[in-house]
Amino acid sequence: MKNIFLLIILFKLLALNAQGNYLEAINRLQKQPDSFEKFQKLGKIYDDTGFDRKAIQFYQKALVLKPDIFTMNRLAKVYARYGKPMAALKVRLKIAALDSTNYRNRYDLASLYAQAGRKDTAIVILQKLSKIDLRNPNYPYKIGLYSNNMNQKLDAFLEAYRRDSQHKNTLLMLMKNYKRIKFLDSADYFLQKGLQLYPYDTKFLRQKVIATYRKKQYQSMLKTLQKLDSLHYGDDVFVKKNTGLAYLMLKQYDDAEKYIREALKLDRSAPILYYYLGKIYQATGQLLKARLYFLSAIGLKKPDIDKEYFELGMIAKARKQYRTAFSHFKKAYQNNHKNGDALLQMAILSEEVLKQPDKALQYYETYLSEFSTKSKAHLAFVKSRIKALKQQLFLNKK
Repeated sequence: MKNIFLLIILFKLLALNAQGNYLEAINRLQKQPDSFEKFQKLGKIYDDTGFDRKAIQFYQKALVLKPDIFTMNRLAKVYARYGKPMAALKVRLKIAALDSTNYRNRYDLASLYAQAGRKDTAIVILQKLSKIDLRNPNYPYKIGLYSNNMNQKLDAFLEAYRRDSQHKNTLLMLMKNYKRIKFLDSADYFLQKGLQLYPYDTKFLRQKVIATYRKKQYQSMLKTLQKLDSLHYGDDVFVKKNTGLAYLMLKQYDDAEKYIREALKLDRSAPILYYYLGKIYQATGQLLKARLYFLSAIGLKKPDIDKEYFELGMIAKARKQYRTAFSHFKKAYQNNHKNGDALLQMAILSEEVLKQPDKALQYYETYLSEFSTKSKAHLAFVKSRIKALKQQLFLNKK
């Protein structure tokens, strides 16, 4: 970044040298009597060559002599570039007071209010601008960015899309926010629109990887990851991790292990990679290895460890270590009460192995009340067990 900045300065200096040496211009101006024109020209030279502190100094001197909007605008831009957004905001407020029809200044003012944490004020300005200029998509787009209200956010992005259906960032925001509220059909619609317009854009391709995984389209997921890789996508861990995951879901375990281990070389602190290795070894019958990797994932991932404890429970159950399995399932459920699979395993073990029908009934009834949207087969099984256990407990009492 520093080198790029120096190159920009160099190009600006070369441009000035084409008109005469900028140092000579400064020396010549310094000898002139103080005036608005002198200070403005000095400010502009320092501004154009990247000497922000000196540019601010001379613009301020010029504005003491004359409240010139052009110079104020230059000063506000330098303040913003120099890391002084509040000073830039004050200057833009002065411009707005002098010229209320300067819409570009009001747009920049909204951005500065947003930077200062006053997003509601920024939205009010942008809403007024949006009503004046009915074609500009940037006003509703920025309203969408700044709003904390999901309905207002989506309405704003949809308005920006209506004004410009090819605006890349609008498509991304619509896709991400619809995904956030679980409107997956709408999210997929805008993802497909984005891919049609920008087939080589890595942000859209990354989202396609996630969408194809969600839809269990693992071959398509692999093709998208290969495309991302060919474009030299910067997040190598994402590419290798998800390539390994796709192969895991396709039950191509050798390839899955290869890519997960490549990802692990790049990021040894990612618990999900140890979890995937555990799944690979579990699927290939290497239960002791699988157990080791699930435990490693738990060590890194605390406190979100319900998936790992669940898989440890399944390993212990396969090895007929039923009390250990129950303990793992219980830890999984305690860690995440949305893990219905762990609760169901607790109920089954309590009934069939631990011979605790009252506990089993309690777990089945909890499952029925908390996971009524689970698969019909699971719910039918749970209802049948509740009925049988109630009969059993009634007969035992008699």
